[in-house]
Amino acid sequence: MTALRFESPLDRATFRSSRMFGGIDVMSARFVRHSFAPHSHDELMIGVMHAGVKSFRCGNTRETAAPGNLVVVNPGEMHTGERKQGRELVYAALYVSESALAAMLPRSRADWFVIRQTVIDDRDIWPCLDAAQRLAIAGDDAAATEEAMTCGVSLLFERFGTSKLVHSEADCPRAVDRAVEFLQARACDHISLEDASKASGVGSFHLIRLFQKHVGLTPYAYLTQVRIEKSRKLLRLGEPVAQVALDVGFADQAHFTKRFKQLTGTTPALYARSMQ
Repeated sequence: MTALRFESPLDRATFRSSRMFGGIDVMSARFVRHSFAPHSHDELMIGVMHAGVKSFRCGNTRETAAPGNLVVVNPGEMHTGERKQGRELVYAALYVSESALAAMLPRSRADWFVIRQTVIDDRDIWPCLDAAQRLAIAGDDAAATEEAMTCGVSLLFERFGTSKLVHSEADCPRAVDRAVEFLQARACDHISLEDASKASGVGSFHLIRLFQKHVGLTPYAYLTQVRIEKSRKLLRLGEPVAQVALDVGFADQAHFTKRFKQLTGTTPALYARSMQ
C-alpha cells in the first residue's frame, strides 16, 4: 500500500490492489486542487463520499455528490472529477472488475447489467461499501471485507441495476465502431488521425465530430485513454516505466508521465510502486 503524491502537496491518495473475487482495486483519496481529465474505466467504479462536495461530468450530464452519497460510473462511461465545495474532497473508490461482479452476482449475470443512477443516496448500501473499502485498505480481514463487499454490491444491483442498453447503428455509426476497433488494435503503434480516418471510412474532420458526439472524446484523446489503460496493466506486472512508455506508443517517458497524470492523478512510477 502506498500513499501517492500529486502536483499539490494538499492532494494525496492511497491505493491497494485486493485479490478478493478475482481483483478489486481500492483508492482512498483526499483532494484539494487535483481535477481529473475526461476518462473511463474498464471496471465498475463506486465512489464512497466522506467530505466535501464533488463536481463531475458523466457523459453529457453534470453531477454533484455530497458526503453520504455513492457515485457510480459504469464501465466505459466518460467522466471527470473535482472538488466543488468544502475545504477538501475526501472519498474512497472501489474499482470492481466484471469477473468480481460475476463472482458476487452469479444469478444476475453481471455482464448484462449496469447501474442506472450515477449519484445514489442509500442508507443501507453506503455503510456496507464504506466498511468494505476501509477493510480492504487495512488488508487484515479478508472474510469481513468480502462479506461487506458482497452485501453492498448485491444491494446496489438489486435496487439500482438495470439491463444494458443495446445501441442501434443509428446511435453509434459503424464508422465510429471501425475507428474504435482500429485504435484499440493499433494503440501501441505510431498511428495518425489519417490512419484512423481510413479505417473508419469517413474523412478526418467528420470522424472527430462523430467521436465527440458518440464517444465523448476526440480520436486522439480516446487513443491516449487506451494507451494509459494498457500501460497500467504493464506497470502492475513490474515493467520499467521507460519501457512501458515506448511499448504503449508514447514517444518518450516525459510525454507518457504527463498523460498518465492527467488521467490517473499520479505518476506511472508511484502507481507501479503502489500496486506491487
